[in-house]
Amino acid sequence: MPDFRNVFHAPYYVIHRADFHAALHRRALDLGVRIKLASRVAEYNPQGPSISLEDGTTVSADLIVAADGVKSVARRLVDKTGQRAFEQTGFAAYRATVDVAKMKGDPEISWLLERPSLNIWIGDQRHVMTYTIGAGKSFNMVLSHPDTTDPTSWDRSDALSDMKREFQGWDKRLEKIIGMIESTIKWPLVSGIPLARWASGRIIILGDAAHTMLPYMSQGKCAAMAVEDGVALTCSLSKIESKADIPQALSIFEQVRIDRTSKMQEASLLNGKLWHFSDGPLQRARDAAMQPEIKGEPFSHSPNQWSDPATQMWTYQYDAEAEIERAWQRTGM
Repeated sequence: MPDFRNVFHAPYYVIHRADFHAALHRRALDLGVRIKLASRVAEYNPQGPSISLEDGTTVSADLIVAADGVKSVARRLVDKTGQRAFEQTGFAAYRATVDVAKMKGDPEISWLLERPSLNIWIGDQRHVMTYTIGAGKSFNMVLSHPDTTDPTSWDRSDALSDMKREFQGWDKRLEKIIGMIESTIKWPLVSGIPLARWASGRIIILGDAAHTMLPYMSQGKCAAMAVEDGVALTCSLSKIESKADIPQALSIFEQVRIDRTSKMQEASLLNGKLWHFSDGPLQRARDAAMQPEIKGEPFSHSPNQWSDPATQMWTYQYDAEAEIERAWQRTGM
């Protein structure tokens, strides 16, 4: 979207996860945060609240934020149903990068580097998304494909050849880029079971622990939503005057964020279905409806949720802080 900044009053950034982690780490240290590694949490106590580490150490605090991922231990506190935390979707994704120096010398594919953009190839049960990262020095690729096998059985030594085989016969330009990949990692794609609550006492879960989802809205699996979670939680906590008010701040936070992440999860699931049609009537109808955007012509709607103007409005115009502000105003406080 060429006028993204003007429409949504903010830039659209893409960043390598490692670079993002490094930036967050540096900022945390700048703010005086003490980071302790190799400290696996064995148990959460919402009454304290406190956590018990595997080495026997107990740590207490006014509030515990558990961002412990898709295999969250803390999630069990807020979900007493015993249901699974997530569902296997039957898909996995290869993630890889290509050195742009390899691509620049080939005019058939060098055009992909001319200006920052996200490109996607879609087909029968598969799609490939690409974009540059690292200030344009690296070409990032996410290659989604069907896979119902147990991730514990995956052999990393076969990943590169398996990936190339999955996309054999696709666009020759894409195959050429895939041929430049030197290494890849395969990740299972799962979708979380929606929760009615994220808080238990003064323990709150966020990120993948609360709302793991497919990355089919180009939201970095769950990274963008987790960042919004952090901003929203900070905003909600800024409204209280004592730790006795923490439960109310958490309640408002979870109401706002459950609504937001549920919508994003639904859009991601829908996009997966729309992108992965096999050849036939549905595929032809989708492709016909997407012709204006493919040709660079103005369009008012698209079956592609990623570029549909109406979907873009609620996706990118969202302001986590403003939503929390409005939720607090509705309480009269």
